[in-house]
Amino acid sequence: MVLALVTIYGVAQFLTGDWSTVSEYWREKVGLIPLVLLLATIDIALEGVGWMWIYRRFQLSLGIVEGAMAYLSSRAGMLLPAQLGRLIRPDAVARLGKGPLKECLKAEAVAFVLDAASVLALIAGLLAWWVHPAAAPVAALAVIAVFLLLGDWVAQRLLGTHLHLPPALWWSWQTLAIVLIQLTGWVAHGLAFWVVVRDLPGKLNLWDALLFSAGSSVLGVGTGLPGGIGATELLLGVSLRFAQVPSDHWFVVVAAFRVLTFWIWIPIYPLAGWHSPGSCAARKGGPGSRFP
Repeated sequence: MVLALVTIYGVAQFLTGDWSTVSEYWREKVGLIPLVLLLATIDIALEGVGWMWIYRRFQLSLGIVEGAMAYLSSRAGMLLPAQLGRLIRPDAVARLGKGPLKECLKAEAVAFVLDAASVLALIAGLLAWWVHPAAAPVAALAVIAVFLLLGDWVAQRLLGTHLHLPPALWWSWQTLAIVLIQLTGWVAHGLAFWVVVRDLPGKLNLWDALLFSAGSSVLGVGTGLPGGIGATELLLGVSLRFAQVPSDHWFVVVAAFRVLTFWIWIPIYPLAGWHSPGSCAARKGGPGSRFP
């Protein structure tokens, strides 16, 4: 319902505005579509690298091909509410016979926390930049340090339980490197948005684009809506209005950005999972199958 209302409002603004100017703007931007897709691919690839590294720290060693397939297949669950799509990944790894489902679920929980740490560190750094540029890296590293310290504090209290984590999991250079890799992926996501909006009329700059893209994604997913659908688009639109982008532009901008970085990728993920070794074993009832 939210997505429908946002769409109706956006279409109305587009049709009542100077749509000929908007159409001309986008005809000139067609050549940038490959660059946006490349940045979206970099974002996905970096998140995948960080995800596989986390699983390796749980002694769940995945080959490059099978790991990539398991990772991509899970993202087909982006349309599930409340981040439930993340449960596809540990199930896929377990069906590949790489380890017990319990360990896979723990690795996935850590992956979620580190991904949250990376995007919140980016947002903190961007907000600090508005105060003073030198404060940006300090703020970002402070957020990361808080997450790692809290993670280590929780891990100490899980020792001797079924939820225990690998030793020195949080407070290590490897974990810091994973967070920075994932943060770089979020930067690529923001750069994709910047490529789309950089020549729009209004008061947008690079730092605004990075902040608006990351913030809208976090808040959109935080609503619990599947993939943040509706909420993310609404927040991006509000951000563009805040930056004084004319209303007849923001609907097309948001639609183009979400199609190129979200919707266009969804059909690829199930195909990747369907051809993954674990899925083939499950369909044939072979080793690692959890289904008849």
